[in-house]
Amino acid sequence: MTDSVLVAMDDSPLSREALAFALDTFPDAAVTVVHVAYPELDMLPEDTEEVYGASVDELDGVGDETAASVFETVREVAGDRDVAVTFLTGETDRRIVEYADDGGFGHVVLGTHGRSGISRVLIGSVAEAVLRETTVPTTLVK
Repeated sequence: MTDSVLVAMDDSPLSREALAFALDTFPDAAVTVVHVAYPELDMLPEDTEEVYGASVDELDGVGDETAASVFETVREVAGDRDVAVTFLTGETDRRIVEYADDGGFGHVVLGTHGRSGISRVLIGSVAEAVLRETTVPTTLVK
């Protein structure tokens, strides 16, 4: 039995499905939603690791509109169920993996488009990267 579940959410219908899946599949678990805002690199003054790290911490308001949407989605899907929501900034897949591995979660749930071929190569897949890198059992909802 899983005591705690992490659901990674963006502002997509797939995230809504992932949260609904987690709530249905793990009805007794503590559920935490995490959303990661990834500021565009051209917002930063220089492309160096030191500047990137410093600038990310200083970017107020990055992802505010999406954060409000994520809160609304959690309220709609979870209803009366108590769900914690956490917002992070940085490289999406890396931050989700760090948060999942360090947070003591028993399971991770993410939505995925299930892209293959050239579209996966061009767009990339946060879900695939998290699945490959985390040590926590992970379910991808399609």
